[in-house]
Amino acid sequence: MRILIVVFTMLFSCFLSSASAQTPEQESYLTPSMLMKISSYCQRKELMQYMFARVNDIYYSDEVDKALRTLYNHLDYAEKFLIEIYDQYGSRMGYFVLKDMGFTLYESSIVEDVWKKEEERREAVAERKRKEKEMALMKRIQANEIFLSNVLSGKPSADIDILDMATYDVVNDREELMNYSYDCIVTKDGKLLLVNPSDTLQYSAVQKFIYNYMTENSAGAFSPGYIEIDGASIPVDSYFTITFNEIRNRIQGSIRTTVKKDKKTGCWKFVDDISEQLRYFAGKDSEAMKYDLEAAINTSQDLAELKGKKEITAAVYQRIFSSNISSIVNLSFYFEMTYLKDNVWDMVQVPIKYPVAF
Repeated sequence: MRILIVVFTMLFSCFLSSASAQTPEQESYLTPSMLMKISSYCQRKELMQYMFARVNDIYYSDEVDKALRTLYNHLDYAEKFLIEIYDQYGSRMGYFVLKDMGFTLYESSIVEDVWKKEEERREAVAERKRKEKEMALMKRIQANEIFLSNVLSGKPSADIDILDMATYDVVNDREELMNYSYDCIVTKDGKLLLVNPSDTLQYSAVQKFIYNYMTENSAGAFSPGYIEIDGASIPVDSYFTITFNEIRNRIQGSIRTTVKKDKKTGCWKFVDDISEQLRYFAGKDSEAMKYDLEAAINTSQDLAELKGKKEITAAVYQRIFSSNISSIVNLSFYFEMTYLKDNVWDMVQVPIKYPVAF
């Protein structure tokens, strides 16, 4: 037993002498007693040991154990750890953590003073960086640069009434989903421009109409992005991607009806009463569906030159149109149609295509 006491005394003496014999570059407010308390506490408390490892970027348990047992060689580890305690728990709870660690009131006050000075240093650094960032942004603003959204304090926005837009008489010459994306710029004065004006060369009829509607018929609809500097919101030119998305949901079943071309008007008319079928598919919107179905049949070039009666089968789709700049609206119904054609050998169903409108 006496031998163990002697060994422990020698080890502790070595610990004290090593901790006190630091070079000027390693000077620290930490005393050997404080280091011993930190080491012992972290080895007993798993949560504190994890915090010690995390704040010092130590990833292996054996390295953590070694660092704690030779803490006098890692004063910066101990300092970071104590600062982290106050960062995590604040002044009041941080004091109690140190008290539980065995720190005296005087030792805790030293740590808290160091933490407060570190907070002041951080705030000064943050303020300096903020001012440097603001100066750099101001130079870019004065140079009329175009800003990405991640730089802006407030992003550009728009308020477009799709429902009003969808009342216009415009159709696509092909049956496409209206899934459109416009890479735009909202200028500081609230105008909408394409990043690449030549994009319009690839637009379909409806896609081009939507862009023209947004730029020509929506005065005041766009709000520019802005950057806050010294409490002032400065509008700037900024990139803005506008997306539209059409979803078609099939309603189970199909409409089956016979149509006949009117000799006087040249229009197709329903021979039979399809009111019951329409109510099944559309409910209170059955009249709207009838109008949409008539329009689809009479605008189809596949039926334009045909005469007499035709038996038509139509699958029905609900269409939902949404955007990142407006609310969701329901568009006209969409139909996948065929008509029955007499062949020499049998009867075949011939697809009917038609231009799709809003």
